[in-house]
Amino acid sequence: MAKSETALYFTNIIAIGPEQALLAGHLYLEGSEPSVTRVMMIDQDDWFHVYDIPEVVYSALQRAPLSGQQKGNYCFLGRAGLLREHPSGQSSTDTTLDIDNVYLMDLCEVDGELYACGTQNQVLRQSNGIWQRIDQGLYVPLEDEVTACLNGIDGFSRDDVYAVGDGGAIWHWDGKGWLASVAPTNLPFYCVHCAADGTVYIGGSGGILLRGSAQTGWTDIGDRDLCAEVLENMVEFDGKLYVTATDQLLEYDGMHLRETKVPLKGKKAYYAIDAKPDVLWVAGDECVLSFDGGTWRRHICPEN
Repeated sequence: MAKSETALYFTNIIAIGPEQALLAGHLYLEGSEPSVTRVMMIDQDDWFHVYDIPEVVYSALQRAPLSGQQKGNYCFLGRAGLLREHPSGQSSTDTTLDIDNVYLMDLCEVDGELYACGTQNQVLRQSNGIWQRIDQGLYVPLEDEVTACLNGIDGFSRDDVYAVGDGGAIWHWDGKGWLASVAPTNLPFYCVHCAADGTVYIGGSGGILLRGSAQTGWTDIGDRDLCAEVLENMVEFDGKLYVTATDQLLEYDGMHLRETKVPLKGKKAYYAIDAKPDVLWVAGDECVLSFDGGTWRRHICPEN
């Protein structure tokens, strides 16, 4: 059966609550080179088309609430530098980041400041509403082709930030500059998560999952017999680290890495993931799932 002209596959998700989430995706009809990102909202199984962003969004998040806010702003980062920031219940604003080359790959918030990273190891930080480059000594000027890329960024504080990328690159920002951290692989990394207990987790190709820090070094806790695919994204929920790997969802409890059992019928895919204290949301292709710690639910987009 042919897909409708509005059929979507999802690449980003922002958890709002047990019954609410924002999803960013693309139209199947645009093929492998989409020109827009469609943002949808799910609210108690009702779906709403929020708007289209005229760029391919690679990262989305909800910021920590500002003073006087009940909910933090929602942010969508396009790969060519468009940042849409949307306060809950208000109009959105667009900012275009001044970047030397495409693309920007990831966005995070650390201590109330936004950080973005991308090709040629470019890193930007938004402080007091102003974006500045902080990739001195790290950035590689673009010549004929892309030769370096930072795919993921996260941090604990303004002087404790990690960026990871191609060739097993791990960089640590100590507030003064970037220092390389030696990885036990040269495979590319795609995601990094700074956990609440002070541990850093890094995921990449071939099922590589590192645990450690720049100070203590890195241990590969991945299990290639369990999963040898690309680890795409990760988040903490209910005392565990959940990791998406396209066809598998993994969980790590501090001792053991396992495949998460999702007892739902139908096709499942795991790419984007986000959580609030009371709910985990996961999305991939047309599959949208939520988990409250006891029960898994599937949410079917009416466009599909």
